[in-house]
Amino acid sequence: MAELDEFDRKILAALQRDGRMTNVALSEVVALSPSQCARRLQRLEGIGAIRGYGAFLDPAALGFGITALVTVTLEKHARANIKEFHELVRVRPEIVECLAITGDGDFQLRIVARDLAGFSRFLMEVIIPMPGVATTRSHIVLEQVKATHALPI
Repeated sequence: MAELDEFDRKILAALQRDGRMTNVALSEVVALSPSQCARRLQRLEGIGAIRGYGAFLDPAALGFGITALVTVTLEKHARANIKEFHELVRVRPEIVECLAITGDGDFQLRIVARDLAGFSRFLMEVIIPMPGVATTRSHIVLEQVKATHALPI
């Protein structure tokens, strides 16, 4: 973990609020010169503290009416099975998040679909037949109470 000072934390917090902020605007917010701010920003990107920049899209506005959380349990925990599962998950755009978890199940998938029928097809035709999948348990999201990628800097 890299050492972050107060200015680094201010830069990260400001970019979490507005990732499109210009370097000049960012330098004003954190009270550094634009050149100092640019150097710090480059360092934060270089050490991996900033993984990238992007837009937060609204799934419903884009026609994705269903979000589901699917817990997947694998038959065997051999390295080859896990690697194959990872590869299959990475190529499916419907799976927007995959977390290796403890407790009940091995992986938690967040899947988006246009409608319930589309989710059902995806689950039955893609997830359940995946090699190495023993069981799945699905939960349909009724309401998203909070959504953020912002970390408590």
